[in-house]
Amino acid sequence: MVRNSDTWRTDHLLKRGFIGFCLICMVASSIQFIPVQYIKSNQLNTNNVALTIEFFGAYIIMLNFAVYAYRRYGNGNLFKMLSLKDYQLTAFATVMAFLIAQAYIFMFDIFFQDRFKIEATQFPKNLYDNTWSLFLLIIGFVLLSPVLEELVFRAYILDVAFSDNWRWLGEIVSALFYGLFHMRYHNLFSFIFFAQYGFWMAWLYNQTRNARSSILMHIVVNAMTISIIGYYYYH
Repeated sequence: MVRNSDTWRTDHLLKRGFIGFCLICMVASSIQFIPVQYIKSNQLNTNNVALTIEFFGAYIIMLNFAVYAYRRYGNGNLFKMLSLKDYQLTAFATVMAFLIAQAYIFMFDIFFQDRFKIEATQFPKNLYDNTWSLFLLIIGFVLLSPVLEELVFRAYILDVAFSDNWRWLGEIVSALFYGLFHMRYHNLFSFIFFAQYGFWMAWLYNQTRNARSSILMHIVVNAMTISIIGYYYYH
């Protein structure tokens, strides 16, 4: 942990900035999902086992780097238990983000007649024919990626880049990052849809100062997304 008196030293600024840049590039690369693309069957064979090990190995390395960075330069306690108030704030932020998203999808329908398609981006329909790939993607999408992204885009960026007086600005920046890294159709409508999720996760982290709250919200949101995708494909 960097002492407050050392926070604004040039060398610390450079180190924090460089580590933050590396973290963002790491998450943006989605390199952990590359092995999944080469799994061609559901059979237990050497190739599939090796690719599965690569998938989890990449996540282990990335998560450890994110934890190290936050412990080294962040201001919070990663392993602090959530209080009742934290759970209440998490429920509030999750419900608000989901309702806004669904209202936005309804508006998206009015103009584009394309309900749910904005959600169905991470899981192309042909993946449902390969349960091994689908299982790994769901594990990554619902459990592992939320932890990684919250450690980077909320816990690290908000604590390291923004002082207490400017944490509101961090919520806006976090929303912009989330929108940019998750937009699928490269248009303003997709950007806004995902950016509002990023805003609520950042708001939640600022309120609780506990990464577990935004991680929990992210997991719930992604789980709901998968449910919506299933509806989109099978109805």
